[in-house]
Amino acid sequence: MSMKCHFVLVFFLQVLLLAIPGFLISTSMIALLVVKVFAYKWDWYVGMMFGAIVSTTDPFLSSTLLRTLGTAKALPLLIEGESLFSDGASYIIFGVFKDFATDLVPFEASQFCVKMILQLVGSPLLGFIMAKFIMFWLSYIFNDGLIEITISLATAYITFYVAQWLGMSGVITVLMVGLLLDIVNFSPEVEVFLIRFWEMLTYLANTLIFFIVGIVISRAFQHLTLNDFFNIIVLYFAVYIIRSITIVVLSPVLVRIGYGFRWQWASVCVWGGTKGAFCLSLTLMAFHEQGLDEHLVREKVLLLASGVVVLSLLINATTLTTFLKLLGLCDVSVVKRMAMYSAVQRVTESSQNTLSMLKIDRFLADANWETAEQRVHVEDPYKTSTEEVSIEDFCPTARVTKCPDCENNIPYVPSQREREDMMEEARMRVLKAQKTSYWKQYSSGMLNRQAARTLINTADNMSDLKGKFITVQDVKKYWEMKGFFVILLRKLEDWLYNVKAEKLKPSRHPWLKLCYQVVFSVSFEYVMYVLILLNIFPIALGFTDITHYELELQVLNYIFCALYVLEAIFKALAMRRAYIFNHWNQFDIFILSVSGVDIYIETKFGLSEINFHMINIVRVFKMFRLTRALRLVKIVIPKLIKVTNRQISKQLSFGYDIGKGYIIGEEDISKLIDHISDDKSISTELKSILEKNRLEGVRELGFLQRDHPEIAISVKTRQAIRAVLNSERDTIHSLMSGGLLDDIEAAKLQKMIEIKMKKLTKFPPTISAPTAEELLKSLPWLSKDTSQINFFKRVAQLLFFDFGDTIIQQNDAPRGIHLIVSGMVKITGYSPDLGGKKLKDRNQQTDYRSCGTILGELNCLTQQPMEVTVTSETATQTCLIPIDSLLEAFDVFPEFPSLEYKIWHSLAVKISTTAIMEHIVYQGWTYRQICNHLAKAYVVDLEVNRKLNIYDGTMEDVVVVFGSCDDLQSLSSYLAPVLISRTTHQIVGTANTTKLLIVPTAHLETKESCPELQKLNSVPCLRHAAQRRSSKHTGSGLLKTVVSGESLVGSSKESLKVVTQKVPSTVRLEF
Repeated sequence: MSMKCHFVLVFFLQVLLLAIPGFLISTSMIALLVVKVFAYKWDWYVGMMFGAIVSTTDPFLSSTLLRTLGTAKALPLLIEGESLFSDGASYIIFGVFKDFATDLVPFEASQFCVKMILQLVGSPLLGFIMAKFIMFWLSYIFNDGLIEITISLATAYITFYVAQWLGMSGVITVLMVGLLLDIVNFSPEVEVFLIRFWEMLTYLANTLIFFIVGIVISRAFQHLTLNDFFNIIVLYFAVYIIRSITIVVLSPVLVRIGYGFRWQWASVCVWGGTKGAFCLSLTLMAFHEQGLDEHLVREKVLLLASGVVVLSLLINATTLTTFLKLLGLCDVSVVKRMAMYSAVQRVTESSQNTLSMLKIDRFLADANWETAEQRVHVEDPYKTSTEEVSIEDFCPTARVTKCPDCENNIPYVPSQREREDMMEEARMRVLKAQKTSYWKQYSSGMLNRQAARTLINTADNMSDLKGKFITVQDVKKYWEMKGFFVILLRKLEDWLYNVKAEKLKPSRHPWLKLCYQVVFSVSFEYVMYVLILLNIFPIALGFTDITHYELELQVLNYIFCALYVLEAIFKALAMRRAYIFNHWNQFDIFILSVSGVDIYIETKFGLSEINFHMINIVRVFKMFRLTRALRLVKIVIPKLIKVTNRQISKQLSFGYDIGKGYIIGEEDISKLIDHISDDKSISTELKSILEKNRLEGVRELGFLQRDHPEIAISVKTRQAIRAVLNSERDTIHSLMSGGLLDDIEAAKLQKMIEIKMKKLTKFPPTISAPTAEELLKSLPWLSKDTSQINFFKRVAQLLFFDFGDTIIQQNDAPRGIHLIVSGMVKITGYSPDLGGKKLKDRNQQTDYRSCGTILGELNCLTQQPMEVTVTSETATQTCLIPIDSLLEAFDVFPEFPSLEYKIWHSLAVKISTTAIMEHIVYQGWTYRQICNHLAKAYVVDLEVNRKLNIYDGTMEDVVVVFGSCDDLQSLSSYLAPVLISRTTHQIVGTANTTKLLIVPTAHLETKESCPELQKLNSVPCLRHAAQRRSSKHTGSGLLKTVVSGESLVGSSKESLKVVTQKVPSTVRLEF
């Protein structure tokens, strides 16, 4: 599972060339050496068997070292791929020649070919089937680490033994299963434990193999001679010389396929081909083969193979680092050094901020800060003591050159080659960050397994194409209406509804109108279906040997045919000309024609003697009677249409899931571009590419939601449920870690939540779209307040817009708040005016929004002109809350928290989420974690020239969401939206209106600002908890302690006083 199938496919031809022809060449040449040169008198069967043993490689040491030194990603993957496939080839060749050497099976060409077909074709096929079965099994298991690890372990052993029992190769079968199974198939919570489990198992298996060989070889040492020592040394050099010859012979082909093949790679493949546990495993199998001579074959094979393994580990493994440095593969490119330098600078900045915060801590104020700064200093790992040029000279912000005329420093512009290298490195980092974003979404339940695997594989595919990013076209194909089910649905609907409605209008003639009413009634359809079912029984009896009921069966056939003819007459009178154009009526005419011929033949030849050919004709027409039962298919077709629609809905839901995950990934990466590349031109280009891709994705998803709103609502609802369940699970973990929940209690609650999470895998793919009233009720700042909801229902207006209509015009006064009910709109203009930046400093933006989006909130609060133009991209319906009614609502609902405060709070959280996600400290946080972080935040007004103390131990974060302020100590300005640095302790307002969102520290309570949280924070008093605990030890379960009402009232009053004392003074807000 550590090696992805995608890279195997890219390297497939190269790996196949090295693993099969290359392995056969090495095996044959080693066999030639041991048979013709060594004086062991081995035959060719033993020689080929031994060649298969020592030709295997163990990539663990070399690939680990290559990854540690940061060499090309393709090289360790090529080495690992060759080792995987060559191990399978060696196991097959070893088994074949071992059987030949022991004369267990006489050679037969047919049996040999069958065996090879089973091992080379049957083994991968069985591995594919087993992998798909395990994927299907794991899809029904959710977050059960013990079961999932047991399945992964049992799969390896069961697959191996089943393949061996069927005559296939267990090694190749298990290899195929491992390539197809990905870590995404397992629950994300089990990932770390699963990987550590298999790493530990691999380590134990390797240790056990070396330990067993060490014990077994002690017996072979009794017959060790000086000639054997000489042969081991000769064999060691011969193995690597032969491997060099093999790679040189294959290199003309290797350089033209896959990722290419350089001479440095060839050198590493030769010198890094160490021998390991798999070689010793085959050696032990040969040593315990009783059909081979013990002293001349078994012991010598054990000594020679073990000696080569030891020498390769002592020489190759220990000198590989020096060898890579000589080849220049350890050299770090300028782009990587710049990226590392930038990362170290950010780590240093973060540590300095933390140190400045700790210096004001009352417990740490007298610490030795000079020693602390020395101990926490982070060195650049790419910096060496022999460098003649400092890494700062490579930094784009520091690279300058002098003008020869005026001798002024001017910025140094990188060459075209340098810029291409920097752009390619930045592209690879963007793709890696995208895969990280997709995995985080999967871990949090926002993406299902198949969608996450698809997006990650798409990113892997893009990494092989230079200069290529993931575009909408790469993911759009997953939600396009095409494929088998779409074609099937069209055919089924054509069969069922192929006559247009205008052709089926009833006639004005009374008799024809009566026929129309009868034919198109539900009762008539069911009567005909019952007749068809009754007709099946006499048809079935006609194929039995019952002869004395032949006349009765013949009469029944006449009756049913007459009824069918009568049905056809009624339908023809009712439908008139449209009758013949209906597929089902054409089918009925065919059945009636066959029935007529059947009756004619049965009447003419039934009572006379006929020849053998005529008997067959009669039997054939009796078989045709069964076609009458095919009319029952018409009942099944609506069910088939329903099933097909469900499959198409699942496919569209899967596509919408992929599209949403792709857009979220683009948004996540766009916030990290400045940290990915320090070059402004590259950062600007990357932002332009990502923004273009994001807009195209939003637009395409908007069209999908327009055509299939029930699909989008289902996906959004499922993700909302999963986000809330994740929050509940995190709360349980925090309560358990804080000692507020016992392990048993936490396990019960967590089990309930995981059951609900598991049910989401069977969530319906479609949910009906919400109405305007339902969307109005779900507005975040109404908080399900019935009086406020009723007020806005009374004043709200429902507006309809066609394609291209203007909903909001830039620079116009705000008309009110628009809530999009259906359709999609295009937003063009400037970023929101948050009162801090001038118009020239604000970015122009283009965006698309769909159902549920709220427009114009901020402008209605600030009375500022609209910064954007909103036009309808499709037929759009909006719910408008006029601004006059909104201002009236502010006066009608002034009690705290007032309606105006709740709207400001909702906007502040939305603005702060973006500002916090762009900060380096919170880049590892998910969107859900940031939302939880801001859950108890509150809004504070800061008047102009008014000072405010912040970060005084009661505040976790302070965000300027509107307006601006200055740091009184450093005199730096903070323009909204921005997260104020924690080194700032006093600010002053510089705008007429400044809004701050303050996140209190975790130990503070905010009940006064959020009264509804009082219920969530309430807990039973210790007196009742003790009584319940003591009641568990009593026989009757009754409380033996009686608490008076007065004492309870008194205790509750005291607890209330304590709670109110905890509320900080900064929570009291006035507007």
